[in-house]
Amino acid sequence: MPKNSRSQYAILGMLALFPGSSGYEIKKLMEESTDHFWKETFSSIYPVLLQLEKEALVTHEECATGGRQSKKYTLSSKGERAFADWLEQPVEMEQQRHELLLKLFFGETAVPEISLRHIEEFRAGLLQRQSMFGAIRSQLIEAEKDSPGLPYWLMTLDYGIKQVASALEWCEESIGVIKNGSIVYH
Repeated sequence: MPKNSRSQYAILGMLALFPGSSGYEIKKLMEESTDHFWKETFSSIYPVLLQLEKEALVTHEECATGGRQSKKYTLSSKGERAFADWLEQPVEMEQQRHELLLKLFFGETAVPEISLRHIEEFRAGLLQRQSMFGAIRSQLIEAEKDSPGLPYWLMTLDYGIKQVASALEWCEESIGVIKNGSIVYH
């Protein structure tokens, strides 16, 4: 399924959790929750909302907030069924695009210091992400301790935490390979 088709389900899901959200609110909610594994931009959210409305999967109400007009979207019963049906479908494996790995694949055509710099910069970003995920986890447990969604939110967060830990281990091994000038197979 193309990403754009899955975008509609991400937006339907946000509306299932937060009915009556505007496109702006959906974007902000995603920035606070799914952004580390599913990012949507304003330029993708609004066309998807229009398409969902054409397909009668959502409805909207015009609201005035702080002197501004906005549309507040809600799932229709058809939208609720479409979202529930999608949740039941098998997960498709995605083709990842990872620029660091692409550059390392071609690393023999550059001086080793370039690859080393890329890995070290990647590691620094991972360390920041690790710290941020730890803080998010603590805040989430405290703020949402009684929410039925907490176990599911922690599962997604813990996936990211474990992925970062694994990537950090890979960074250390790869830095060692470049610095020692030899490949070590495990």
